[in-house]
Amino acid sequence: MSEKDNKDNNSGGSVKSTVDGTPIKTVFDYGDITKRDKEVVTEIIEFIKTRPGVPGEMLIEELKLKFKIIEVPMMDLKTSIWYQLTKDEKIGFAMQGYRETSDKDGKKYRIPHIGFSADLDYLDDMTQRLAKKIMTITKESNETDK
Repeated sequence: MSEKDNKDNNSGGSVKSTVDGTPIKTVFDYGDITKRDKEVVTEIIEFIKTRPGVPGEMLIEELKLKFKIIEVPMMDLKTSIWYQLTKDEKIGFAMQGYRETSDKDGKKYRIPHIGFSADLDYLDDMTQRLAKKIMTITKESNETDK
């Protein structure tokens, strides 16, 4: 794959999905802005200047039409099992990008690619706590199934 292809699909060529190996679309790198990127932003600024007082929501819809952008919803982090199990832990995490997939009806959605960090000894302790939480949940689930 050429360098241009890597930039076109915004994968950077290094991070791949842990589920299916597809490239992760990384967050925008403001340190790698091209002349073309600047031209696009200038076009948007000029567009906004010509519509003083127009509500932002209307401008957004006009820009989506003008630039042929389809908004694809992002999976809600806070509804994930991972978030529910780790929300009280002292780990740093950030969305590093996403991969796009479709549901059974063909509707597209994006799944965040999350990076997290903590000291290894803390992660070891956290893993023990997570294992206990999972065992408790599994036990409660088995008891209610009876």
